[in-house]
Amino acid sequence: MAAFHQSGSLGLACFDSSTAEVLVMQTNEESRGPFAYQSLQLAKLQFNPEVIYTSAKADQEFLDALKQGSGVDASDGEFEVRLEKSRLFHPNEAMGYLQMLHVRGMREGLSVQERMHVLNTMMSLSATQQGLLTAPTDMDSEMEFQFSVDRLAEFLLHGQLIVDPASMRALQIFQEEQHPSAMGVGQSKEGFSIFGMLNKCVSPMGKRLLKLWFSRPIVNLAVLQDRQDTIEALMRAPDVMKSLRDVLRKIKDVPKLLQRLQAMQSLLDVRDFTCMLDSISSLLLLRDTLLSADLACSSSTRHAATPGGVNSADVAAGPGFSHSSCSVADHPGQSGYPLGPTSYELRSPQQVQSAPGVPGSTDFTAGGASTGTAHIAAALGIVRKAADCIDSALLTCHSMIANVINPDQEEAMLIAVGVSDKLDALKHAYHGLPDFLTRVVEAEMGRIPRHLSDAFKQQLWSIIYMPQVGFLVRVEGRRMTADVEEYLPDYEFAFEDASAEGSGMYYRCERTRDLQAEFGDMLHRIHDLENSICSELIQRLAAFGPSLSRAVALAAEVDCLLSLAQCARDFGYSRPRLTQDNVLHIKQGRHPLAELVVDRFIPNDTAMHADSARVQVITGPNYSGKSCYAKQVALIVFLAHIGSFVPAAEATVGLTDRIFTRIVTTEAQSVPQSAFMIDMSQVSNMLRHAGPRSLCIIDEFGKGTLAADGFGLLCAVLRHFTAQRPSPRVIAVTHFIEVLHEAYLRRSPQLAFFTMNVLTEADSSTPGQADRVVFLYTLVPGYAAPSFGIHCAQLAGVSQNILQRAKQVLEHRSKGSALEGKKSERQAAMEARYKHLLERLMATDLRTNSQVQQLLDDAAQPVAA
Repeated sequence: MAAFHQSGSLGLACFDSSTAEVLVMQTNEESRGPFAYQSLQLAKLQFNPEVIYTSAKADQEFLDALKQGSGVDASDGEFEVRLEKSRLFHPNEAMGYLQMLHVRGMREGLSVQERMHVLNTMMSLSATQQGLLTAPTDMDSEMEFQFSVDRLAEFLLHGQLIVDPASMRALQIFQEEQHPSAMGVGQSKEGFSIFGMLNKCVSPMGKRLLKLWFSRPIVNLAVLQDRQDTIEALMRAPDVMKSLRDVLRKIKDVPKLLQRLQAMQSLLDVRDFTCMLDSISSLLLLRDTLLSADLACSSSTRHAATPGGVNSADVAAGPGFSHSSCSVADHPGQSGYPLGPTSYELRSPQQVQSAPGVPGSTDFTAGGASTGTAHIAAALGIVRKAADCIDSALLTCHSMIANVINPDQEEAMLIAVGVSDKLDALKHAYHGLPDFLTRVVEAEMGRIPRHLSDAFKQQLWSIIYMPQVGFLVRVEGRRMTADVEEYLPDYEFAFEDASAEGSGMYYRCERTRDLQAEFGDMLHRIHDLENSICSELIQRLAAFGPSLSRAVALAAEVDCLLSLAQCARDFGYSRPRLTQDNVLHIKQGRHPLAELVVDRFIPNDTAMHADSARVQVITGPNYSGKSCYAKQVALIVFLAHIGSFVPAAEATVGLTDRIFTRIVTTEAQSVPQSAFMIDMSQVSNMLRHAGPRSLCIIDEFGKGTLAADGFGLLCAVLRHFTAQRPSPRVIAVTHFIEVLHEAYLRRSPQLAFFTMNVLTEADSSTPGQADRVVFLYTLVPGYAAPSFGIHCAQLAGVSQNILQRAKQVLEHRSKGSALEGKKSERQAAMEARYKHLLERLMATDLRTNSQVQQLLDDAAQPVAA
């Protein structure tokens, strides 16, 4: 296996020598926090590589993650990791290896460009990190070298719904917008997208986790149903949602704070400790809120992970939650995270400890009002995770910080009283210095005889401390006279200081030297001692790192579920019924983005059965909503696989393994292609990888070439899909009316035709057009040939003369007659004159000179303007 991580993207390439196949993958991957390198761990567990190659310049954290064992068996050791030259992982170098790759079945004699076109149908070359193919030996770039494999394909992680980057962009799952600064300064932001619309998270950890959910939708039925249970329960209690969101706003990324404290032990900031203390208190309060809210599975949503799925339930506003039980066995091993520190292991309620008196904690021991095995067993999965993840370790961590750190001190002091006797003595002496120094000044002034001291009554004497200078006697105003200096022989003039507040004379004396020896640099000694105590505290807190990571991961998950619940409540989404059956039934489905920008959105139904109507061909006019409908079906399936509610009245969604789209023409920078070649590559990818549980969206395929080639390819693709048993779920949008003829596309139970309904008032002068067109945006069985393109051009503001010309072209084409151009008066006169001369010529006897001369004279006459 070769692995490379850069800029939040993970690229993997696996070679199996026994089967001679290469598998590649690129995915978004967190490198920090509790969700770090989860996809990498899953890939290692699934592929179990003998050796892993990576760049010699890889980060140490990435190397540690590569070496980490799977943890499935106690005997599992670390993986062998070998470092290779970093240039081997450069995109240009990787592209060179791809150009030398030969896959079994490729035609011989292909040029480099032709070979890259073929490879682009096997893997997405627009994903830069996917080109990680390390050569077994260090090769000279000038050598002619080619290596062969039997198969090249994208690496599919078990338990995930695969959506390629082009489909992500086409469906607007993410839409990154650059910073509006003209200089490009600043980070990019999320634009008008599905993620941007559903992201209502209030914590940075929640936002990162929700983005991971959208980047890696799953097909784990138990986990998805658990998320739906929690969303439904939260929607019933808006007060609980508000309380939880208020708590989550105060929770910071505690593991990140701990890492910063470990890295900056010499430059400690009391605000980091305060922030960590407040966050731990909020985590404890989060646990209390979840446990006391009585979030139980209602009887209508209680389920087991059966092949038939889970029954949906209507979400109704209500003040509380049902108390029906839901067995822990119904959710075996549930967690949103299959590996790493976020794999939860449910404990008994007796193992959940608490410490009364700590902010945000409640006694959950036996006898508590909100505890007991029955309560925990009946609770939602997220509540049981909270009881397990936020435990006594956080209470100990909170107490440790609270007992050592006291932020309400001056002079940037941190450590509380009672932690260190030596430190307390130093602080006591330091805080007593002002009064002590006042007495020392009085004693020094007492050394001057009274008859001389009267002259200094208007001058202020003081002893001050200057860092790196020491203690000094400051005399305000003028310098001491010679007779006074005779009584103070140990006084040595140091320097004079003049400022806006007045001038001052500074002296050293025997007493200031004694003070320097006893109290000099006391504040620095206090800070040094406090830093050493804080370093020891940080080392002890590091032992709580896994517990803090689990607690923060739980808070992030709660934040994500709250975000989805809030959006489901605001936008009127309903709970989909997820099932192992290979069906797709949607009642009154809506496009989640399109309905936000129109006054009224017309919903549509979808029905794809297990053995019929799985390939749906949609025809109809332009601007009638065909593409919007196709996208909304894909988005409803996608949202169901992250555990979200969906924009539909009802939905039954069979688990799906991949979503393919041919909607947007996206060019791969590494493989220059024409627009039609890009579309063809996307469809070829569908044909190679689509299975019975895949969803394929084909929008206007074949429009980039000759009409005959286009509809021929489309008919062939649809026939290929209908011939499979069972076929993938396919929605094909097209204007090719040839697909309606059985001679081109054979009818099948798998095939169904639909159209978007319109109301028209016919225009008798122009066949196929209409004076008035009303789009109803409703999907009905059947088909419609007219495209009403001229009507759409009128809506787009095209000028009237162009529209009239277009109508003339269409009319003559329907009649099969020649198209006459629009003539001016002179052109008409010349045409009539030439026609008259032609008739004269036909009637003239060329053997008669007089008739010939008369014809020539008439032809020489000018045409009247």
